[in-house]
Amino acid sequence: MTLDLNKLRQFLALAEHGSFGRAAAALRMTQPALSRNVKALEAEVGAVLFERSSAGAVPTDDGRLLIERARELVRAADELDREVSRRRIPGAGQITAGVGPYPGETILPAALSGFMAAHPLVRVRVVVRGDWDELLRRLRARELDLLVAETSTLDREHDLDIEHLPSHPVYFIARRGHPLAGRTSVSAEHTFEYPFVALSRYPPRALQPMLAARRPSDARHPGRPFPAVELVSLHGVKQLLMGSDAIAALTLASIADELSRGTLVPLVTEPWASTGYGLVRLKGHAPSAAAIRFCECLREAEAALVRDESRLVAAHWTGRKPPVARRRRGA
Repeated sequence: MTLDLNKLRQFLALAEHGSFGRAAAALRMTQPALSRNVKALEAEVGAVLFERSSAGAVPTDDGRLLIERARELVRAADELDREVSRRRIPGAGQITAGVGPYPGETILPAALSGFMAAHPLVRVRVVVRGDWDELLRRLRARELDLLVAETSTLDREHDLDIEHLPSHPVYFIARRGHPLAGRTSVSAEHTFEYPFVALSRYPPRALQPMLAARRPSDARHPGRPFPAVELVSLHGVKQLLMGSDAIAALTLASIADELSRGTLVPLVTEPWASTGYGLVRLKGHAPSAAAIRFCECLREAEAALVRDESRLVAAHWTGRKPPVARRRRGA
């Protein structure tokens, strides 16, 4: 039996997204074509790989078994392809990076701009996730070359090489005209009287003080979920804020345009409210020259972000002792 690598990639995309529609969109192909290819793969292996329903597609026992095998085959094929490309065309190659929403919306575009100009033959694939545990799993499976994501839960992982990047203050953000926007003094406790929108999963270091600040408001809004909405799209979060009384915890750099137009405003920040991302790689796996240069571009973009953030704080934050981006231990 000869398995088609393209069909295996499509099979893995469907397993990841859990929906023919979402998987087809991610693969940039039509849903009927994806459905036909998955059915063809099932015929080739002689087993039903997914339970289909109106809710989506869930792998069967045979499907879960094939997922692990398919990942190994696709990963080996990608590594071989990269090696052949490097040997055939000097300077060619591929980098696959996993990023969290904050670095994905701030330093990543600037880093890619500089990198692409210097390395036009290198293909960069970016996987954006709000769940850093999923990114870590993919890094360990060697599906990713590096991560730029939350690191506070990873410091005790002995197989990882972690380079902490500067932390950035996070502000509780709302629309212009929000009921809290006109107050002279706003605390974190006040913000939890409104629905919260999360751009990513909150790490324990931030979630614990957030829940502690929220408890006095629970009696006024019993049963309200926290967060009320979780999105990986920064654009979606900002649109939701501007159309409702919801509040989100964001960096000033991630809403620079909205700050300049006055459509979003910072309400309050707290000492514990900050980002905690960094560069993460597997120990014992030497990075390619392209990956090393890509990390340099990320550091350069991070340094520029620190400078830009200082200007944003001076222009848009009127609270006492405006926080600044700070180096963390190990950075």
